[in-house]
Amino acid sequence: GHSPAGLFGFSHMLGGFPGGQAEYLRVPFADVGPLKIESDLPDEKVLFLSDIFPTGYMAAENCGIEAGDTVAVWGCGPVAQFAIQSAWMLGAGRVIAIDRVPERLQMAKTQGKAETINFAEHDVYDQLQEMTKGRGPDRCIDAVGCEAHGTGAADAVLDKVKSAVMLTTDRAHVLREA
Repeated sequence: GHSPAGLFGFSHMLGGFPGGQAEYLRVPFADVGPLKIESDLPDEKVLFLSDIFPTGYMAAENCGIEAGDTVAVWGCGPVAQFAIQSAWMLGAGRVIAIDRVPERLQMAKTQGKAETINFAEHDVYDQLQEMTKGRGPDRCIDAVGCEAHGTGAADAVLDKVKSAVMLTTDRAHVLREA
């Protein structure tokens, strides 16, 4: 088959094509998946349809939000901001955003209308229990933007050595090509 990775930003791992965040992108088999956008819409209005909005929306949709649910979102970066908005769109009754970056927490509060927890200042579990009267969130979204493979210190040491001698440090733990 063909490498699925290039337009998803994994070109260096699977021999694909330069990143999907680039201004221009080679898209083989481009007739599969693209949406036709009306020509009168400026790029700035539709740019988020290509990556971070769908990622945040799918995170919210995949966790099965029901009307009135309390949704906790870990992370307040760009994808998380869209996950917060999407949670509201899908009927959440309450959204709690968790991060340690004050500016991101402020954006989640003002733009996303979310309650916030700064994990550098508060224990997340205790805060969630207090905010939900001991019940906890109904749904949770992980939008921290880090690979959660937990392989331990050995990989970290190897990565430092590889970086020192200018070798790649990427690992395909999350994405595997069939």
